[in-house]
Amino acid sequence: MKLPSKKRILSYFILFSIACGPGPLDFTEYFTIFEPEAAPNPMATQPYFYTNDYLNQQFFMNSSAYLADSLNIESWYNYTGKKISKADLKAGLYEKVTGKSLANQLRLIGKSQAAEYVLLTQEIDKETQKFGTYWEPAEPVNEQLLSDLKDYVLINAAKTSDDFLKERYGFQAMKINAKLKDWKYSIADYEKFNNEIRNKTFISEWSQSRYAGSLLYLGDTARSVIEFAKVFEQSPTRRNQADLSVRRLPTSAFSKAINACTSDQEKIAVYALQAIQPFQDGLSLMKSISNIEPNYSLLPLIMAREINKNEVNFYAEKNAGLYSHILDVFDENYKIDSSKVTVLKQKGQSYFEQLLTYNETLLTNPQLENKGFWHTTAAYLNYIKGDHTAMENHLAMAETDEDKNAELNKQIKLLKAIHFLNHGTLEEDEAEMLDKIADFKEVESFRDNNRLVYLTEKLSSLYLSIKKTEKPKTGWLGSCFKSQQKESSADPSEIKSFLARHIAAVKEDGYTYMNGISEAYLLKNADRSLLKNTLAFIESGDLTNDDKKLIQLSGLNTQELKMAYARKLIRVQEYEPALALFKDCERSHFEGGPFAYYFSPLPDQFILGETVNENLLSAIPYLEEVVNWKKETEKNPKNARAWYDLGLAAYNMSYWGNGWLFSDREWSINEIEYGDPSSEDYFTNSYAKECFEKALAANPEPELGAKICYMGAMCERNQYYIAYTNGKPNTYNQEELDHYRIKMETSVKPTFRSFFKRLKNQYDETLYESQVIKECISYVNYKLQ
Repeated sequence: MKLPSKKRILSYFILFSIACGPGPLDFTEYFTIFEPEAAPNPMATQPYFYTNDYLNQQFFMNSSAYLADSLNIESWYNYTGKKISKADLKAGLYEKVTGKSLANQLRLIGKSQAAEYVLLTQEIDKETQKFGTYWEPAEPVNEQLLSDLKDYVLINAAKTSDDFLKERYGFQAMKINAKLKDWKYSIADYEKFNNEIRNKTFISEWSQSRYAGSLLYLGDTARSVIEFAKVFEQSPTRRNQADLSVRRLPTSAFSKAINACTSDQEKIAVYALQAIQPFQDGLSLMKSISNIEPNYSLLPLIMAREINKNEVNFYAEKNAGLYSHILDVFDENYKIDSSKVTVLKQKGQSYFEQLLTYNETLLTNPQLENKGFWHTTAAYLNYIKGDHTAMENHLAMAETDEDKNAELNKQIKLLKAIHFLNHGTLEEDEAEMLDKIADFKEVESFRDNNRLVYLTEKLSSLYLSIKKTEKPKTGWLGSCFKSQQKESSADPSEIKSFLARHIAAVKEDGYTYMNGISEAYLLKNADRSLLKNTLAFIESGDLTNDDKKLIQLSGLNTQELKMAYARKLIRVQEYEPALALFKDCERSHFEGGPFAYYFSPLPDQFILGETVNENLLSAIPYLEEVVNWKKETEKNPKNARAWYDLGLAAYNMSYWGNGWLFSDREWSINEIEYGDPSSEDYFTNSYAKECFEKALAANPEPELGAKICYMGAMCERNQYYIAYTNGKPNTYNQEELDHYRIKMETSVKPTFRSFFKRLKNQYDETLYESQVIKECISYVNYKLQ
């Protein structure tokens, strides 16, 4: 199997990034338009929204286990008449050494039986909470002590008439049985206490979960699945445990459970528990549920999951490369293969059509209540289908449903905005389009980011769809360019499209989501004419209200825009206009921060013998001097020193120097090996090499000539490295790699040694050449050949 290209395996590992990257990776991210929060979901079902890390089981802070602890403390707080603080209750119930303190407080308020319960529970926990780890076995359990404690549990439970305590004693009995693996006693105790307790609370659900586990251990899988299904359906405090208990079971176990059900209510609970399991389509299970009860509480959650997990395929190109979605959409060079994307998208489209058929059939059921959610899903599925009339009709019906949560309202608003962008015209509706997008400008999660990115991409495409006219004089997009038609070839539609993309772009220090984009990226990848024309557009005094609104929504910082444009000019050696732009930016860009930390007037490879003017240690004075050197070469082409200084500056402001901040906003040590270094001068040093050639042609004095040759050799070294990296075989086979290295070093590398050759032949008597011998092993090896 051919391996993915090493260049594509990693994105740039930015060592010196001026823009702060994202925070801790959110592994749940994927591209979706439908929000699962729009479904009416029972408490503690949020972990069952479809996510990438569904099998990760890291749900503690949102899990039913966490909810169980908080509810238990709250129930004790109310039981004690709020006379004991929650902090003391938490310590007394969950910490092994503070039970006596809580027991004393309980006695003081007349709860002596509760005090006995707490002390007994502390002793039980000392034995039952002995668990092993991957690296260390569990402590041995004193089984006789546990059996004795079980007797105390049953005795105390029998003598109390307090359901609050009796229910908890029943759970303690189940806990001891589980530790002793007494599954038959566990079943018997559950049935006994279940019949005795009159006012059941969530504690009985805890016992029911252990009861279901006991059935599973004894081999009664069908009944166990039914009980776990009831727990998942009814118990927010044990949902997670119920799901994890059945996740390893095969599909046949659920089929057997269905056959063993004694009521329709049990059947739909089993269908629901099966439907949220991974690696399956849940449509047939939804049909089975709605055939029995169309208003079943978990049905919308299952529908939301089916839509979301199918969106991964439908939006395959956007979801390619995400951390837990392994989509086969890449070719042998690890680039997007459009044919593979098409296959996945068609697969998603097909399943969406099936979901739509089910959805619209369900909406015809006269028993269906609260139809807002189902009209919204039907609207979205019709949008995917391309039936915009049906989409609009369903949205209108969804809005009439009064029983809608805030997220469902937001979902409806999103789909209405999408519909409007698809059917409105910029000439008449630009202001309203911008207003609709403004409603989604606030981004607090990856789902918010998805919405904004999707809407702004549509708006950006709309602007581009307006063809450029030869000389627009009036009307839409024409106003800002009336005064510059003759001197500018700017296409206003491209400018506004660029601004539209910036609406969703993350600003400096912001969190960049996996399906997001940063302002720094957009500025870096825009060509210099677009940056120039965008700057002229923003600074124009003849803007319409829509223009101003678009600029305001884009949040584009003109200082960053000028910096980006100036950097583009530096990369094509337009130093003087770049200097003017840099000077127009805030001085803080150059007097502190990255420039103060990274900038140096000489590259690291420069070898001794050069005195640096202290004035050049500051960025702007340095660039002023570069401008002067270039002017001097134009004025006096025979000035070898000016050509040398200009070439040294060009080298220093490239990828290889310490002045790279003039040419780029960020720098990575892996940018060449794992990125896509172009033939641009920033990487190749072609202009610097040309300057050094002209410096040598100007017949410099020997010491300067040696320096020129050394720096020219540095340019050739860099050019060879790029050629070597670009041609490197796409393999991890060491024999192939060794063969390539030998071939390059013997037949290609010698063609990149013209400056070393001149240093050796023409300047071998110079002091500088002797310094090169001391410090440059490459030159020494070459000279010894």
